Amino acid sequence: MGIPPAEVATPSRPSRQHFTVRMPEPASHLLEVELQIREVEPEVPLRLRLPVWTPGSYLVREHARHVQEFQALSEQGSPLAWRKVDKNTWEVDPPGCSAVTVRYRVYAYELTVRTNHLDLTHAYFNGAALFLYVPGREREPYTLTVIPPHPDWRIATSLRPLASPSPGDPSAGQSFFAEDYDELADSPVEVGLHQLRSFAVEGIPHYFVVWGAGTLNLDQAVADAEKIVRTTAAFFGGLPYDRYWFIVHLSAGGFGGLEHKYSATLNYSGLELHQPQSYRRFLALLAHELFHAWNVKRLRPLALEKIDYNQENYVDCLWFCEGATSYYENVILLRAGILSAKEFLQILSEQISRLQRTPGRVVQSLQEASFDAWIKLYRPHENSLNSQVSYYLKGALVCWLLDLHIRHLSGGRGSLDTAMQDLWQRFGRFEKGYTYQDLREAFERAAGVDLGRFFAAYVEGTEELDYNAYLHPFGLTLKAHFSRPNPPPYLGLNFNGEGNRISAVEMGSPAQKAGIWAGDELVALDGFRVSVATLPERLAAYQPHQTICLSVFQGDQLKHFWIPLDPPRPDVYTLEALPELTPAQKALQQSWLGSLLGSSGQDTPLLA
Repeated sequence: MGIPPAEVATPSRPSRQHFTVRMPEPASHLLEVELQIREVEPEVPLRLRLPVWTPGSYLVREHARHVQEFQALSEQGSPLAWRKVDKNTWEVDPPGCSAVTVRYRVYAYELTVRTNHLDLTHAYFNGAALFLYVPGREREPYTLTVIPPHPDWRIATSLRPLASPSPGDPSAGQSFFAEDYDELADSPVEVGLHQLRSFAVEGIPHYFVVWGAGTLNLDQAVADAEKIVRTTAAFFGGLPYDRYWFIVHLSAGGFGGLEHKYSATLNYSGLELHQPQSYRRFLALLAHELFHAWNVKRLRPLALEKIDYNQENYVDCLWFCEGATSYYENVILLRAGILSAKEFLQILSEQISRLQRTPGRVVQSLQEASFDAWIKLYRPHENSLNSQVSYYLKGALVCWLLDLHIRHLSGGRGSLDTAMQDLWQRFGRFEKGYTYQDLREAFERAAGVDLGRFFAAYVEGTEELDYNAYLHPFGLTLKAHFSRPNPPPYLGLNFNGEGNRISAVEMGSPAQKAGIWAGDELVALDGFRVSVATLPERLAAYQPHQTICLSVFQGDQLKHFWIPLDPPRPDVYTLEALPELTPAQKALQQSWLGSLLGSSGQDTPLLA
């Protein structure tokens, strides 16, 4: 089955709950699940529940909608009466016996890092989207047997394998052990035709599993993954696990990652990986999910110290959980020698440009964005651009500015590194949940001063980020530009590629004030046909404050709007070196980036 024999588990406690997963007809996309439960109360109804969300992905996804053909059996094999009591809870009548077997099938056709997928080449499943649990018995150990449909399909999972009772019989499958439901739910399983490589860091085995086709150079990817692991381990002072699995899905246009304590799943477009920029983005995703093995899986907010699988777990500091991780994904690549300082600053510039093109940045705070992740981030609509901000994007930039701010205030003695390592020693090592106040105190210890003004403005509030106030001590400045030499006047329309239909209209823009809104279909400008492709060039022929007539279909009705145009707005921001650096600026810049950029007396753009 492809499981390294040195990892065979020796359970400390016997399991009273055993899952078996079969996939006899992969073309049906149906996983067959059996749960055997021992030592049940014969005279008490037995309740079973399926999680409504997958930890690490903050959206109620209603996994129970894919469950079908549920049945319950006594230990003699007789059918037991059951009913559903709510959307994700099944109740079996008092069984009259001490053991119950439950069987059901799960439709698996959603290829994401947080769901289940089964086809003719593989099966992939997340425990939270597949395995029922008995409320009150989640702390018990579990065993899992996976039975592939073909003898050449291999199994990859971070769960500890058990010694096989039938080592020569592939039809018996492979069994695994989980200390409790949290470990079972947090250990995705990949079964099928995949490539497997391994490497060791600090004596700890790491496995690199790749399913799918594409242009990934596997040797290079494994070598770079090893660099990333070594660099991250050095940052935190060692590895927090005794084994780790990277499960990589090369899909058609996919993108996503999900962290686990002993593994990570990455979904990436396979045909783009020969392109240097796309490959670097893939490595950043890998570094991001690995960093989560510390930040979130072990160093986690108090609200996530104990997972409630049955409802939302509200957190007000996802801006740190995800934002700091998004910042460090590129810091790790820089320190590993995979990114140059110039490339690192280019990524920051691109992030700034994206944020500054988001009107919602001055509407929703990072605390609000974190708390409302369950109803907003993963459910975008036509007004999302105007009403919300990504705690990944703005969180990364705020953590970056916090890093610079702490370095400057402490004279280079402290940094975001200092605060992160402090939090790891105080909370992460013990898997003790921290509060928002704990976060602030760690940052303030690193800076040596009160940071209340910073947090009030940028975390709790919606003030514009004053980039240059934090950049100038490092000999850098942020400059605004236009993405084209003859920028058109500002109109405020956004398109997502679906024909000429407007996907969003920026609040306060000329188009919004005139009455145009998302869903309208662009038809003509001053009586002449216009499209998404030709609109910028057509607008470039006009001057700011001129009035145009824009014709659109609102529903089935053709309407004409007379719109005074605003001056063009910068849409590209670049980080550039100041012409001359003081010794203090040089010292701070070099301690942050690991190198010195620019040259004295020259205005050296770091980015094109």
